[in-house]
Amino acid sequence: MKDYTFIRPGIAVTISAATLLAALVVGVLLIGSLGRAARTVRQGGQTAQTLHRYNAALEVWRGMAQSADSGLDRPEARQLRDSIRTALTDNFATLQTTLTDATDSAMVRTILEGLATGDVELTADARQAMIVLLARQDSAMFQAAATSQRAVLFSALLLGLTVLAAGMLVIPMAWLYVRYKRGAVIEVKV
Repeated sequence: MKDYTFIRPGIAVTISAATLLAALVVGVLLIGSLGRAARTVRQGGQTAQTLHRYNAALEVWRGMAQSADSGLDRPEARQLRDSIRTALTDNFATLQTTLTDATDSAMVRTILEGLATGDVELTADARQAMIVLLARQDSAMFQAAATSQRAVLFSALLLGLTVLAAGMLVIPMAWLYVRYKRGAVIEVKV
C-alpha cells in the first residue's frame, strides 16, 4: 500500500458513515415533507372541488333570485330556487363547522347571510366572499406546491449524499483490487 495515495480506508469508512447518517436525516425530512405536501394537496383539492361546486350552485341560485324573467315566477321555478338555497345553506353550514381558519369561517358566514336574504347588496357580498374563499384555497394549493419543491431539493440532497457515501467506500477498495489483480504486492502495515 506504499503507492496508495488516495484517501485511507479507515477515513473513507468514517466519511461514508457520517454521510450515510446525514442521508438518513435528510431521508426522514423528505418523508415528512412529502407526507405534509400530500395531505395539503389532498385536503386542498377536495375543498377547492367542493367550493367550485358550491360556487356554481350559488351563481345559479343568484341568477334565479335576481332574474326578472316571468318564467321564474312559476311555482316549479320558485320551488327549485328554494331547494337550491336550502341545499346550499346546509352545505355551507356543514363546511363552516369543518373550517379551522377564522377568516374562512367568516367568509362562509357572509355567504350564509347572503343566502338567508334576497337583498342584492348582501348577495353581492356573499359572492365576493365566495371568490375570496376560492382564492384562499388556491393559495393553499400553491403552498403545497412549494412544499413539494422543498421535497425535490431534499431528494437531490439525499441522492448526492448517498452517491458520496458509496464512492467513499468503493473507490479505495476498487483501487486496491485493481492493483492486486495487476500483480502488485500490497503490504499492510500493522
